[in-house]
Amino acid sequence: MQTHLLSITGAALLVMVNVSCKRDSVPIEQSQVADISKGITQDLTQAESWNVDFADITETSGIKATYQNGEESNQYSIVESLGGGVGTFDFDLDGRPDLLFPGGGAIHPNEPLSGMPLSLWRSLGKLEYQDVADASGIANNRLFSHGVAVADVDADGFPDVLITGYGSMQFFHNCGDGTFSEKSGDMGLSIPSWTSSAAFADFDNDGNVDLYVANYVNWSWDNNPQCPGPPPAGRDVCTPQVFDGLSDVVFWNRGDGTFEKSTESGGLIAAGKGLGALACDFDQDSRPEVYVANDTTNNFLYLNQGDRKFRESGIISGTALDHLGIPNGSMGLAVFDFDNDLLPDLFVSNYERETFAVYRNEGKGNFRCISERTGITALGSLYVGFGTTSGDFNCDGTEDLIVANGHVMRYPRNDNLRQDPLYLANDGKGRLTRLRFDSPNYFAQRHTGRGVISVDLDGDTMLDFVFSHTNHPAAVLKNTSPNANRSMTLRLIGTRSNRDAIGARVVLQTSGGKYLRQVFGGGSYLSQGPYEMHWGLPENEKPVSVEIVWPDGSKQLLDDLVAGENFTVVQE
Repeated sequence: MQTHLLSITGAALLVMVNVSCKRDSVPIEQSQVADISKGITQDLTQAESWNVDFADITETSGIKATYQNGEESNQYSIVESLGGGVGTFDFDLDGRPDLLFPGGGAIHPNEPLSGMPLSLWRSLGKLEYQDVADASGIANNRLFSHGVAVADVDADGFPDVLITGYGSMQFFHNCGDGTFSEKSGDMGLSIPSWTSSAAFADFDNDGNVDLYVANYVNWSWDNNPQCPGPPPAGRDVCTPQVFDGLSDVVFWNRGDGTFEKSTESGGLIAAGKGLGALACDFDQDSRPEVYVANDTTNNFLYLNQGDRKFRESGIISGTALDHLGIPNGSMGLAVFDFDNDLLPDLFVSNYERETFAVYRNEGKGNFRCISERTGITALGSLYVGFGTTSGDFNCDGTEDLIVANGHVMRYPRNDNLRQDPLYLANDGKGRLTRLRFDSPNYFAQRHTGRGVISVDLDGDTMLDFVFSHTNHPAAVLKNTSPNANRSMTLRLIGTRSNRDAIGARVVLQTSGGKYLRQVFGGGSYLSQGPYEMHWGLPENEKPVSVEIVWPDGSKQLLDDLVAGENFTVVQE
């Protein structure tokens, strides 16, 4: 009886969204926009009071990467709206994280979409980078590209790269000599679909990383309706409601250099309009789950049942809908322990006229949407949220959130195409506060944001940021917060478990408390952050030990820790 009631509720709510969540809803009057913005501004807190600051070092870094979405052809295709992400990985094993940016593509009417080159930036140290895409062989991209996912698929010590995009995927095997070889066909990773985000994880605990791929909608030149827009064009990009969704795919790693494709047979739900994917052990049973951000339809939470089976539990778990019981246009995903209860919580960035969502983990695969009580609903509903990342960026013992925002329409009626990025500070008492940064800080300017990752670029144990934008250069931000020597990072190398230790969970014991971090696959939006874990340390707290629960369930204890250091642990 209880299950039957939940099914009825889910159906009723799904009907509701068709009325309430259309992207072509009545626009907010300009006077209302001004009033809302004024109210938000008055509520902002200066960043310096939280001991946090960042410097834009894009120009001095040498990085010049611009994602091109093809809008100059004026075809108003929904392909223009997704944008591209950013990935980080140490491809040459010199101990410094390198950066990879998808290039997007070009759109010509009634012709196959063509891809722009990928750009790979090798770290030279001292926050300077060299473009090595051509020399490495990775620039040769045939896809209209969107996303990046990285993992050491064959456990040879060198990270490999997956690129998603319209029409298929590309898999670049790291040859270990500074070059890559495209192997998607040989490895069984070619699918004729519109792939968006992807997440690696060892779902069947056989020591080999598997792959979850989210697919978007069924756009093609044969299904390319003209959708109305305001003057002067009288036309704009169509919304996802116009199109049917595409089914996601799981690829199981056979351990011999090839993958086996699975869809409905593994318990996956058809036609989800997936934009974000994240693999994390949410119920802490040493079997990673998958959460999928879907665009205007219910989000999915796939609980891992073992034996290569998933059970979709979005409605039952409390993660399918927002605090009003409505599915959103969801894009970005982040894992963070919001309340320091040693359970991984979930953050989702959503479309305008919606709010971002915080789902508190209540154990055993159950969540509660607590967005209202965190204060983020007071931000208003003008933001179109994409990439998001979490971390203790100011070393106060709580994990904060970063959100990249930017509109998808050519002529937005409710706000500008460029939007403010957000720093949401966690006060440790259940509230998230937006921080104000003074111009010319990156966070005080508007951007066409898409992907974002947090990564320690210069080895000082502080998390820096890399943002990708649509039709504008990417940005690199160095963390200049005055909290040196109050943070630490930990990288895990699996032996019996997958080499990247995706699915591991680690608890840091300090002199003042315990702090959880997890190694997860995917997340943000079309982007790949580092698999290493980071902790900030509150003032007067010292690290004591970390307990590692490896993906295979085995445990390992590490002590003699020192703040301000980077640690690497190999599975015993």
